[in-house]
Amino acid sequence: MELIPEDQLILLSVKCKPSILEIDQLNDLIPLIQNWDYLIQTCINRGIGPLLYKKLPLLSNSVYIPENVKTRLHQIYYQILSRSTLMYDYFSKVILAFHKKNISVIALKGIYLSEWLYQDIGLRLMSDIDLLVKEEDGLNCVEILKNLGFKPTDKLESEFVKAQRQVVHYDPMVLNGISIEIHIRLHKSIERYHLDNDSIWQNVSSAVVNNVPAYTLGKFDLLIHLCIHLDKHFKEGSVQFTCFCDIVNLLERFSGEMDWEKLIEVCKNYNCEKEVFKYIVLSNRFMNATVPDSIIEDYKYLLSEEVERLFFKYLEGYGSEQHDINVSYHIVNLANLNSFRDKFRYSWDIVFPPKAFMIQKYINQFIIHNEKLIINEKTFRNRLLIINYQLLIKFWWLWYPYRWWVGVKGMIKLTINN
Repeated sequence: MELIPEDQLILLSVKCKPSILEIDQLNDLIPLIQNWDYLIQTCINRGIGPLLYKKLPLLSNSVYIPENVKTRLHQIYYQILSRSTLMYDYFSKVILAFHKKNISVIALKGIYLSEWLYQDIGLRLMSDIDLLVKEEDGLNCVEILKNLGFKPTDKLESEFVKAQRQVVHYDPMVLNGISIEIHIRLHKSIERYHLDNDSIWQNVSSAVVNNVPAYTLGKFDLLIHLCIHLDKHFKEGSVQFTCFCDIVNLLERFSGEMDWEKLIEVCKNYNCEKEVFKYIVLSNRFMNATVPDSIIEDYKYLLSEEVERLFFKYLEGYGSEQHDINVSYHIVNLANLNSFRDKFRYSWDIVFPPKAFMIQKYINQFIIHNEKLIINEKTFRNRLLIINYQLLIKFWWLWYPYRWWVGVKGMIKLTINN
């Protein structure tokens, strides 16, 4: 499968520190771009806009980039920088509150990588702050957040369905638009791979994040966690390209010092060799991640045409809507229930969730994501929004058939991806 010049330029922009050859390749692509609107929108939607923006001074052919494109890249960089600054301020306050209770914290993903890996907190989009704590500290951390003013978000599932959930992270806690997720493990126990919590904590490294002491995952665990987190979203149909950016730049950071045999050994111990190396090979194939030829040769079989096809679809925006149902999760939960009565009750609650759940998951998300109904300054459009929202609320039960259709599509997607 071949990429058009617009997509090539987008994917070649993900490295924080591109080589001279990669800068030359970017320069060569600029005159070939025919659809700047597509490029800028895709670049921003995939979280790559700031990375391209920071390369403009390095590109001699940037004079051929339309001014409105440069302006939008400038704006998105400073929007992310502003929000990240606020998130780091909240992070510091929370970590210091945890320290007072002698709680150890591992800073996961963006909140650690933005500062340490990207070395510019305006380059990586962060949707929330992810923190890993020991299981015995989890509920204490939630209480501390509540005392700081954070409010829990409720998924509005039935109490029976909630009771079947294994806690990987507690429901997000939100304050002034800043969301924090307290993790007590890195994945569900139902997954085929197994990142042992004790090993994770034994391998941690000390870190300083926004001038506050914390911990980070060990080098191998950090890369593995990024890959299995991406794998989860890749299979479920909601890929965040920041995951790819993280993997590419982490491989670049460790280039020349990565003990690949040791990484393979750790992956085998965690039973995640295929998941990790699939995304390493994929990152090399389309984003020029630095990986030895021998590794590519040994694991290229993992990069099937179906995986490549899905990658292209995700690049184009496939799976960006917010209505997916985690079919695999519910199937496993059903299998783990012992009695027919419990299986029936669980199935019923998934097929017919309560009214509040339906309004939150479908109607509110529909309003938010449907550009035709966004409130603007025109009174007529405001009234139109209110009327449509009232009608949707009144006939909320009509979304059940849509939910069932989404569930069927999820089952088909799960069958294809596995």
